[in-house]
Amino acid sequence: MGPDGSTYVTDGYGNSRVAKFSREGNLVRYWGDRGTRPGQFNTPHNIVIDANSNLYVADRQNNRVQVFDTDGAFKQEWRLDGPAWSLCITPGANQKVFVGSIGKVYKLDLTGKVLGKFGKLGRLPGWFDSVHALTCPDEKTLYLAEEFSYRFDKVVLQ
Repeated sequence: MGPDGSTYVTDGYGNSRVAKFSREGNLVRYWGDRGTRPGQFNTPHNIVIDANSNLYVADRQNNRVQVFDTDGAFKQEWRLDGPAWSLCITPGANQKVFVGSIGKVYKLDLTGKVLGKFGKLGRLPGWFDSVHALTCPDEKTLYLAEEFSYRFDKVVLQ
């Protein structure tokens, strides 16, 4: 949710765009279409907002996270070596972004620098398949929902 109460939705299975709704639920604007250029998407799959009102969009099939302001102006992109399925952002003053992918999770700072990654592809305990949803109540605790193993994992980082 934005600072003015706006809600942002990724519309990735039909339109390859991000939609912004007012606090009353009215469509304010949308941006993006299918493609690989900045501001275009191929299955935008998740969205989070930081304390400075920057929007981070998991652009799954383009293997990247794109960053926008709350009106849809493109700021930057972060390329990854796998698809960006899910995102979470930690609370607090020194926020971090976690990106769930296939068999791994990335940890990034707000400039897009990869601080680390972990995981191994598989369905055994401690391994991950497609991390379809992710939440991070703090920088050390993650909850992962995995699509194909039908599993929900709690991960505590050292």
